[in-house]
Amino acid sequence: MRRRLSLLVTIVTVALVAAACGRATENEINQALGITPTATMSAEQIASATEAASATAAARSLASSSPGAVALGDVTLGARQFQTWCSGCHSPGGAGADILSAGSPGSSVTAESLLPLVRDAVGHPKPPGPYLPTEITDSQIADIAAYLNDQATE
Repeated sequence: MRRRLSLLVTIVTVALVAAACGRATENEINQALGITPTATMSAEQIASATEAASATAAARSLASSSPGAVALGDVTLGARQFQTWCSGCHSPGGAGADILSAGSPGSSVTAESLLPLVRDAVGHPKPPGPYLPTEITDSQIADIAAYLNDQATE
């Protein structure tokens, strides 16, 4: 009897050790937990975003290689920033000047010319402005300049 009990304990111990040392794959673990992971972006979206980021980085690198130059802005991001910061006055019927129409002052705006206007409100009525870098970054201003150029030269 003692021998059988000892054999049973040994078999159970070996079975537990073998089960504890088994490796489950991530899919097996997710299935056991009832989790269905989903991708946040498709491969095409990731490739497109990577390509766009590389192109933007290359353009900014090229622009910032000249001394004193402010990097080129992103037109799409500039459209969003314009809606946030500028469209309240600079839109049809607004109190500010038309800067989006072809041939308007927006067609010749650069990041360098827009920075003092936004930072120090030079040539711009107060309020709004001046805006501190903690409110709107130089990069966001460059994006707005790119958007203005894009819109005013169409």
